[in-house]
Amino acid sequence: MSETATGILLPQVKRLKISHFSLYRNRIENIVSFDKDVFCLSGANGLGKSTFLAILNFALTGAVAPPDVKVLSLSEYRQGARSYASDYFTGRIKTSDREIADVTIDFSVGPYDYTVRRGFFQVDELKYLRIHGPGYEVERAAEIEETATCKEIFYEYESHILQHTGLAQFDQLVYIQHLLVTFDERRHLLFWDPEVARFSLFLAFGLDTSRADAAGEWQRKADRLESQARNAQYQATSARSQIQDLLERSGAPAELNEDLEEKHRQLTNAQEKCTAAVNYRLAQEKDARLNVGIAAAEHHALMAEYDRVFNERLSPRSGAIEHPLITRLMHEQNCGICGSTDISELSELESLIASNKCPLCRSDTTAATDTDEDFDALRQLDLRLQQSSTRLKSAQEDLERTAQKLASTQEELRAATRAVEQFEEENSEWIRNKAAHSGVSEVIKQLEAEYRNAQERRDRFREKRDEYYALLNPVKRELADRYAEAETEFLPRFQSLARAFLGMDLHCRLEPRARGPELVVTVDGQTRREQNMLSESQRYFIDIALRMALTEHMLGGRSPACLLIDTPEGSLDIAYESRAGEMFGAFVRRCNRLIMTANLNSNRLVLELAHVCSRELMHVERMTNWSVLTEVQARSEELFDQSYAAIQASLDGRIF
Repeated sequence: MSETATGILLPQVKRLKISHFSLYRNRIENIVSFDKDVFCLSGANGLGKSTFLAILNFALTGAVAPPDVKVLSLSEYRQGARSYASDYFTGRIKTSDREIADVTIDFSVGPYDYTVRRGFFQVDELKYLRIHGPGYEVERAAEIEETATCKEIFYEYESHILQHTGLAQFDQLVYIQHLLVTFDERRHLLFWDPEVARFSLFLAFGLDTSRADAAGEWQRKADRLESQARNAQYQATSARSQIQDLLERSGAPAELNEDLEEKHRQLTNAQEKCTAAVNYRLAQEKDARLNVGIAAAEHHALMAEYDRVFNERLSPRSGAIEHPLITRLMHEQNCGICGSTDISELSELESLIASNKCPLCRSDTTAATDTDEDFDALRQLDLRLQQSSTRLKSAQEDLERTAQKLASTQEELRAATRAVEQFEEENSEWIRNKAAHSGVSEVIKQLEAEYRNAQERRDRFREKRDEYYALLNPVKRELADRYAEAETEFLPRFQSLARAFLGMDLHCRLEPRARGPELVVTVDGQTRREQNMLSESQRYFIDIALRMALTEHMLGGRSPACLLIDTPEGSLDIAYESRAGEMFGAFVRRCNRLIMTANLNSNRLVLELAHVCSRELMHVERMTNWSVLTEVQARSEELFDQSYAAIQASLDGRIF
């Protein structure tokens, strides 16, 4: 087993039962067993040979390969193939058979045996599922009208088969079955389609399936961003061409002075930015002045409140002993009313004060003697005045700082304006020329904006693309290293198969590309990068040889590689018919399997393969019994009998 083996297993088909399929109207049921290494469905044109391979893949995946191969991502490909299935079978199954037509497939994945039955028009649904193997015994069934249950069974099938195949997503199984192991009537060439081949390379040469899936998604996103970048560049070029055309039509010089345009744009942009900055600073200065006004008003209001409370303490009702005249009389023995001095007899005054009587009018002053509340109010007002003073000072400092920034910004605006004026003075002729074509200047200005915008978008797309490239580069390097390690196994496999057909030396190498690694083939010493550099039959069978070798290497000897081939006999001339049979035989002799279709005619491909494999390894199913022959075919049925007899004789080794 190869050291680069990935641990992947693929379904090994054992039996297929097709029921009520209108195209095969000679039988209600067609049952085929794949108990030999080669199964060949042989019949005339138009009987449904290619349809047979599509049915087999549909039975496994619930999808039919669409005719136009375009893989944007594995999930998008699967979605397209699921949607196409209904259209594909609509022309092959009568309306009366839609509800009863179904397909049952028996296959194994490693030690696990599966039986799956599904209808042809029920997307993501199964009628029956059975899985038997070590630690497994699953059996589920539902009627066609039990849609929810049928979907549950299908999702259960998805989960189990991913676990047993080692794949990360069911999308990967659809891709492998449709685009790697199947060569059908679409004649899609994997070798010359690097976008499609890339995922096969990732899997075949040992990348983890989850990582391969991620790498495929990164590459898809990088490709999409590169496409968007090219579109943006095209838009920029188109805008520039329109500018040039407008200037030429308006009589302006044909050549644009891009340096002057750019310099003038930079200067006017700087002036506009300075103007915006001045407006911003003016608004800031206005807000700062408003804040100073608010802080000053608050401070003045607090001062007025403080003065009011303080003056109330000086009023007559504030308490006799606290009054300044009484205080002066008692402490200085001076009368503040009459002016007498050295008054020694104060006992009567003291007695009146002690009894809470006013010394002048003898009124009761009891209510006015409690002054603690006044002191608390003054203390609170004093604290608030201090805080208000701090806020006022801070607001004044903000105003001063804002005013300085405004002055600085205004000076920058004056400098920017002088720079624009100086530039326009120094380049007055260029300015006059622009002014002379003012009728188109607005359109040109808009196109210039589109041009700059397109360039900016292009740069953003490429910057994001490079982020995905940074993720992909280690994967690409690992793939290159794995390919180099695998060359001693993979390359000889491929070369021996291709040489069996071509009869010439052939080499295959992996070349790095910005969009991902690509396989390049060299035939007889000459590189054939384009498919038109080979004949039709050469490119078909080289591509089949590549699929054989890739599948073999991916499975690493854990199970046989099984290819589904709609044989392209029409491309072969008589010299290569037997060589194609030899190539197929060489593949089977390496313990691999083929499920193929072929025309029931006299070509030597099937005869050669039958001779190589013999009846022990090969079964040929005659398809003319499945469908009604056309009038022309019915008249030639004797020829079909002769061809079929020749194949049977070749299987017995009697004819070569």
